[in-house]
Amino acid sequence: MPFSIVTLVKGRKKQLENMLQSIRQSSVKPEEVIIVWMEAQTEQSTVEDPELLLKQVYLAGHHLPLSEARNLGFKQATNDLIVFLDVDCICGPRLLEKLIAKADDKTITSAPARYLPFVPLSGDYCMVAKSACTHPKRVSLETNTPLPYKNFWSLVFAITTETFNLIGGFDENFTGYGGEDTDFAERFNQKGIRFIFVDDEVLHQYHHKYMPPLNYLEAIVDNANYFNRKHDYFPMYRWLQTFCDMGYITYKQDQNIFETIALPSQKDINSTLSTLPY
Repeated sequence: MPFSIVTLVKGRKKQLENMLQSIRQSSVKPEEVIIVWMEAQTEQSTVEDPELLLKQVYLAGHHLPLSEARNLGFKQATNDLIVFLDVDCICGPRLLEKLIAKADDKTITSAPARYLPFVPLSGDYCMVAKSACTHPKRVSLETNTPLPYKNFWSLVFAITTETFNLIGGFDENFTGYGGEDTDFAERFNQKGIRFIFVDDEVLHQYHHKYMPPLNYLEAIVDNANYFNRKHDYFPMYRWLQTFCDMGYITYKQDQNIFETIALPSQKDINSTLSTLPY
């Protein structure tokens, strides 16, 4: 079945090149790869590929427009089956084949990840897979059987255009980091869409991350409040509680919202830099 790939990129050209190499080595190839650059077009935000048809579009802005970028990528796709693939992913050789084989108008497919402690020089899955590790707190989920919808993540998933349109795409009221994928899962669950993992994996290339993610504090608070207005509970609650404990935000019970009361300094943010691969 013909399919498209959509990926989002901001400042991770080497990861993108590795991902594209893994796609070239896959058992099935997409008819096109739509790359949504969340930045202006420059030499560093352009790639070429000898085998794959690339469509590169640009969505520059100060914030991280994840929902808008995914929707834009979807609109650029010309096939009825789309694989959304995070730029940090290196695909297992048969991953794409398995994702598209199980996806249909009632089923979204995804896959587990293992984590690399570095950005590899190559996107050759077989060369780097032995260096990847499993997240110690992430329970192994059954494959090829319906899973609870809250296990959905936007790291890697295959979906038909009919299903994407039925769900309504990603809610662009979520701006910056956090909450938009959980909202997407809530809405596809309401439509009776199944969610399964296939028995393959992606390898996640290392990038800087902060635990807790103080670098995204304001976006997380705003998105969590918006999500709560829609679904009557707060996502990312562990992070919100940690931000409260650190004195950056407070919960206002009378309004049922979290409010930012202080912003972390760059030194504060740097102190939470994590060296773990996951």
